[in-house]
Amino acid sequence: MLVSLGCLHLAGGPYSLMQVYAWAGMLVNYSKTEGLLQGAKDTFSGEKPCELCCKIAEARKDDPKGKETPLPLPSLGKFLQDFVAVDLPLLSPPRSTAYLQPAFPGRCELERILRIAPALPPPKQLA
Repeated sequence: MLVSLGCLHLAGGPYSLMQVYAWAGMLVNYSKTEGLLQGAKDTFSGEKPCELCCKIAEARKDDPKGKETPLPLPSLGKFLQDFVAVDLPLLSPPRSTAYLQPAFPGRCELERILRIAPALPPPKQLA
């Protein structure tokens, strides 16, 4: 919930939430008369704003937070100095090591039983 609120604040705060509400209402109203595709085009083109969209645009202009100057971006030299590796690490291929296979009790006995050939001819009880 906190991450969602943070994303909402970064996207424009309550104005973006109101704009989504306005777009949903416009999409529903325009789709009733002109169809869904044309309604979506009219909603998001900006040529036919609704009354709520106009009020939101006026409120954004009058908002003192919107008039703040953006922070200056760091210079490219500082960026390269801080984030680009100067020395590339050398990686060696992994070493192969021999490992012991685990031994399970009774495994040899099972292999011996499986290697025994079946009796010829089959027993009379099974025939």
